Amino acid sequence: MTDLDQAIRNALSIEDARTFDRLGADQPLHRQLAEMFQGQLAWMNVIVWIAGFALFAVGAYCAWNFFYAADLRAMLQWGGGAWLCFLGLALVKMWAWMEIQKNAVVREIKRVELQVAQLRRG
Repeated sequence: MTDLDQAIRNALSIEDARTFDRLGADQPLHRQLAEMFQGQLAWMNVIVWIAGFALFAVGAYCAWNFFYAADLRAMLQWGGGAWLCFLGLALVKMWAWMEIQKNAVVREIKRVELQVAQLRRG
């Protein structure tokens, strides 16, 4: 913690200090993942995660069949299906990490808003 953070914490009331701590920057990954399923877009994040699991399952099935394909045409079809599924899975993962990053930015903005509100009161 920097000296500035400590000075801000000392200037806050007990209730505001709790809010400041709750909005802390260094949250563990499991808490950041849980935050994805709160708010207005929680339903969309659930759908995206279900699609990610489905893409992984279908991609693994296609990859398995790719290795046991009898001819080149079947290998290309199964390999293409696996490639598309894993590409879609990569997009799902990018979506999830962007959501986590967005929530972290919003949390930091709320911390700054709290600090500005304290400066206006004080």
